[in-house]
Amino acid sequence: MCARFIVDDDDFDINEIIEAAKKNLNFNKTEATQAVWQQSGRIEVFPGSYAPVIAADDNVRFMLWGFPNLMPGKQPLINARSETAAVKKTFSEAMEFRRCIIPASGFFEWKNVGKKKKEKYEFTLPEKKVIYMAGIYSSDNKFSILTRDASPSVAEIHDRMPVILPKALTGVWLNESADVIRDALTEVHSQHVTDGSSALAQMSMF
Repeated sequence: MCARFIVDDDDFDINEIIEAAKKNLNFNKTEATQAVWQQSGRIEVFPGSYAPVIAADDNVRFMLWGFPNLMPGKQPLINARSETAAVKKTFSEAMEFRRCIIPASGFFEWKNVGKKKKEKYEFTLPEKKVIYMAGIYSSDNKFSILTRDASPSVAEIHDRMPVILPKALTGVWLNESADVIRDALTEVHSQHVTDGSSALAQMSMF
């Protein structure tokens, strides 16, 4: 799963994405949200907060993390299983028509190390490359991150991880037909090599 991620504007590509999103401030934002994205450096993104997201045709805007749940009274859905999202009533329309990419500098997972005790790990790509996480969003601009079975570099910490797209597949994910997308996901799931790198690097934070 993915329950928190980092956006660091020290990276040139990330900085460009944030600035592009700021030009499309067309959501009902709070003063707190505005203040967060005026900061520089590392921003830790939590469920229920806004993050810069890339939609089709490279349209970059801020979206709220938490896909609407069809079950009354239930919490918004921050993750969607990539293996079943296309056939789930909640996600199927978004998988067909509203796919997106959530850029990040890293993401966090937690490892159970004892009764009611967990260790927090940050995962990044070697050389601090941008991580392009596959996602979907609702008609009112609320997104969920797709997940998959963990690759070997993540599995000892958690059994799920975000679907990370090689940069070469980002345009395919955003703009191609559902059939092409299914093939692309199959290719990504079969790989343990992400964007030419042998593994995600992991670092314990706490």
